[in-house]
Amino acid sequence: MLLSMIAPTMPVAGTAQTLPIAARAEDSPLIGSVLRTVAAEILTDQVVLTGLRQAARENDVYTMDAIIQRDVTWRLQAKRGTGPLLDTVMQGEMSRHLTLARVPRQAVLADLMLTDDRGLLVAATRIPSDYDQSDEAKYIVPTTSDPGMVHVEEAAYDESADDYVVAASILLIDPADGRMLGVLCANFTLAALARD
Repeated sequence: MLLSMIAPTMPVAGTAQTLPIAARAEDSPLIGSVLRTVAAEILTDQVVLTGLRQAARENDVYTMDAIIQRDVTWRLQAKRGTGPLLDTVMQGEMSRHLTLARVPRQAVLADLMLTDDRGLLVAATRIPSDYDQSDEAKYIVPTTSDPGMVHVEEAAYDESADDYVVAASILLIDPADGRMLGVLCANFTLAALARD
């Protein structure tokens, strides 16, 4: 259980309570259970599954320079809260379906995000700060680990959620051909995990 860990502590937003900084899937069964359940739902959602397959094909044409430019564009549009690239992702069908997957779990999930097989953002329930996730542990660890392994990061304060969150991610494998489709990332609210 998360609270039984011996680790440095941090305050929980809005309370005098402190909680351990580090969390692992095995320390909070809720993390692994929720993330695996959402991943399974996504892999049976034909809109999201088709969208991930299509994104893998379409995004393969981007050079590293093009990805860097898209990332810069994303950051500028994220600051404004709108723009062609940002609106395409955030208002797209996959983001709507991701939001529907989050709604019944909103007490524990601050947000969800999907990348394609190269780590490029394809859907999110809240505007992430960057478009290219390929250099972040939440993408790297699941793509270099055994399928089904849930990667859990240390808790951190998330300004956009205005709460402490624990980021977790899992690799998505195409059920049709076993190819990597992308990574599902989730931010769990630390306070909800503490009740687990």
